[in-house]
Amino acid sequence: MGFLAPWFLAGIAALGIPIYVHLLRQYKSKPLPFSSLMFFEQRIQSSVKHRKLKYLLLFALRCLFVALLVLAFARPFVHSDAVAKATGAKTVILALDNSFSMRQGGRFAKAKEAALTELAKLGTGDRAQAVTFGGNARLLTGMTTDKAELRGALQAVEPGDGASSYADLSRILRSTVQSLHTPIEARVFTDLQKSSMPASFADLKLEDGTKLEIFPVAKDMVPNWTIESVDAPSRVFDTRKVRTLATIAGFNTEEATKKVSLLTGGKVLETKTVKIPANGRATVEFLALEAPYGLSRGEIRLDAGDAFPEDDHWYFAVERADPKPALLIHSDSDASSTVYIRTALDASNEPAFTLDPIATSQAANTNLGKYSFVILSDTGPLAEKLENNLRDYVQKGGSILVALGKNSVPGRKIPVAGLQVAGVHFVAPDKERSLTVASVDASYPSFARGTNWDGVEFFLAARVLLPENGRDVRIAARLSDGTPLLLDQNLGEGHVLIFASAFDNIANNLPLQPVWIPFIEQTTHEIGGIGASRGVYKVGAYVELRSAREKGVPVEVIGPDGKRALTLSESAKANIFQFPAQGFWDIKRANGHEELAAVNPDRKESDFALIPEETLTLWKNTGLAPVTSTKDGGAAGKDTGEKSELWWYVLVALLLLALAESVLGNRHLGTDDPQVVKKEAA
Repeated sequence: MGFLAPWFLAGIAALGIPIYVHLLRQYKSKPLPFSSLMFFEQRIQSSVKHRKLKYLLLFALRCLFVALLVLAFARPFVHSDAVAKATGAKTVILALDNSFSMRQGGRFAKAKEAALTELAKLGTGDRAQAVTFGGNARLLTGMTTDKAELRGALQAVEPGDGASSYADLSRILRSTVQSLHTPIEARVFTDLQKSSMPASFADLKLEDGTKLEIFPVAKDMVPNWTIESVDAPSRVFDTRKVRTLATIAGFNTEEATKKVSLLTGGKVLETKTVKIPANGRATVEFLALEAPYGLSRGEIRLDAGDAFPEDDHWYFAVERADPKPALLIHSDSDASSTVYIRTALDASNEPAFTLDPIATSQAANTNLGKYSFVILSDTGPLAEKLENNLRDYVQKGGSILVALGKNSVPGRKIPVAGLQVAGVHFVAPDKERSLTVASVDASYPSFARGTNWDGVEFFLAARVLLPENGRDVRIAARLSDGTPLLLDQNLGEGHVLIFASAFDNIANNLPLQPVWIPFIEQTTHEIGGIGASRGVYKVGAYVELRSAREKGVPVEVIGPDGKRALTLSESAKANIFQFPAQGFWDIKRANGHEELAAVNPDRKESDFALIPEETLTLWKNTGLAPVTSTKDGGAAGKDTGEKSELWWYVLVALLLLALAESVLGNRHLGTDDPQVVKKEAA
């Protein structure tokens, strides 16, 4: 037993109140009129009577009332596990596997039936908790003795599309023992998939005092073919240049020949046959993808004819569009940057942009609104009208890439960005070594794929004077002398990228290096509003819904069933969304862009290999050590576990005492009344 607020026990000093009432105030005499005291002898009254208590039962009731009142404020409790031990009750975890593999052959129905059977076997005082671990482990109920609640929770569970994890299950069991500080019995209903085991056996360790019982619903390994992965473009600009690659895998299978089909919008475009070796893999390649403009739902379908048809398809999303126009403004004497940039854009697997080059002297009246982005290639200072037009373009959400070169003037501001050029570093080949890339931010889109910058040499680099706060400027790469190579500055609704060198093969050799094409492709996709949309996700994966600047703007997520997946409150506040099931999810973002996300189950669920018996034995043995307890029923060296408070019982006792004290007090007060005394004397 313990107290949640033990400092209130200091109120026990209030016991002096009933003592004061009974001992010090009960002998105060009232003056009565009397004729004369001349015939009475004056004597000293004994004080022994003053020190004696009267009405001992009433006194005891009042002292007990004060003591219980103090006890109620101190909030006494007892450990619920101590109560369970005293009554011999059990603490049970009913863990139900509802992962994707449990859809095979009625496995889930068998597991649910076994769980309900074990629930019915629990005694009256036994307490239990229902848990699922298909995907993220989830507590369905609290620890309760209410069998109806547990039964309702188990009956409501449906098989999901997530991947089971025995490591997550072990974590739930460990936290339960640590919070309750009592031995538990974990009854697990699962298909014992080997692929659900963690890489490290230490992640399976159970807390001491955990008895693990496995109720398997699978005894033999099931042969299964599946579409293991699909490499398909998320965007298509020319349907004749599309390559879709599907990998077909067999688990515990013999050599077989299967048909694989490519579909868009539910229509079969092409079917091929593939020979799959025993327990092996094979690939199928499709070289065309007819899709209408806009977002389309693609699918690879396998004619497997096995015992698990649920994994014989793979969803992917594709968006077809025409290449978007982009503008390159260069100095009148610069012709090489146009060649290098256009070549890099055309060399991409899916050219997303067409480049319109124009000289600085002719760009003043250009309609910038029709371009996805603008590149300023070492233009130097611009005419006031052109710079104002460019600044307005960025303020309204456009993006500009500014390359600095020999035309940069120290002390002058960079066009549109407004940052000042502190100086230009010209490398003298006979006196110093060329500059190299010292660091890149791999999380920045421009460096997501092309990270091998070792062979790139810089002979010219402009030093940009950063603002004092630097709040709206992100440095994505630096040169070996510390000079920022690539800066990203927020400006209004858009942003400006500043590259501290030129794209002309004179200031550097970047256009001749392998990293040039992926760098230009990724950078232009980012500033052109295409981004790096994944298109395909696993069940349980997260997707970002909004940026920091889009806070409070509603985002709509439509599930495969056509219903909204977010409430009105969530659509305005949620920053991420976790895909709970397979299918196509339509995401309408705050910036007006619509994305179609194709979600597939984790293909490790398609491998029905079973956990070896010796591994199961080792897992069970990790929790067989007994729980060491202290005298008060808690675990040694740990905080108390689940507590049952006794304040309700104390309040009931206080109410009864108050009634008894009132009745008894009125009786004694009536006895002290002078009229009552006279009547009793008569």
